[in-house]
Amino acid sequence: MLKTNKSISLTGNSMINDKPVVYMSANVSTNGGTTSHSSSIQDKALYEENKAECRDDITAFSQKVYEIEDSINAEVSGS
Repeated sequence: MLKTNKSISLTGNSMINDKPVVYMSANVSTNGGTTSHSSSIQDKALYEENKAECRDDITAFSQKVYEIEDSINAEVSGS
């Protein structure tokens, strides 16, 4: 039996001087299931030099993921 799941995929890059430094991705289930969320440093030297800005971008990305999760959870729970 085939069982399918619908999800929302979100990706982002923390950019320094037009160069991608941190890649972020998230996959959010639209049926109230689990979320996978990860980040990967693409340029270690630029990351180390700009750690605060990169971490701010990671936090902003996480906030967007949380907003999507909250929106979906409200729809699933009917509130």
